Amino acid sequence: MALSACQLLLASAFLTAALGIAGAPAPRLDAKVVASIAVLGLLGTGLAYVLNYQIIVSDGATVASTVTYLLPVVAIILGVIVLGESVSGLTLAGIALILAGVALTRKGDRKPGPVLPE
Repeated sequence: MALSACQLLLASAFLTAALGIAGAPAPRLDAKVVASIAVLGLLGTGLAYVLNYQIIVSDGATVASTVTYLLPVVAIILGVIVLGESVSGLTLAGIALILAGVALTRKGDRKPGPVLPE
């Protein structure tokens, strides 16, 4: 948790410095904006970082990296459900290819069950 917090705080500091150098206008920081940033930062990004590190600890970095391959699949599914987008055959083939690749990376992670004495 501390590693996630330090990474996010450092990234925020770099972003603040970059915005100052780029000449971006000063943000309007009222209570609603600060609350929105806090909720998105803590519940969105912060929780995602913690969950990602938990996946790395429990299943390893390879499994954690395969999560990123699933994002386009989720985006396509949400696009169909929420926005009513259409899906082509090539899109379905791409989803199948992604899922097959993730399945292949997970295949070697399965631990054999206990060997029972005869």
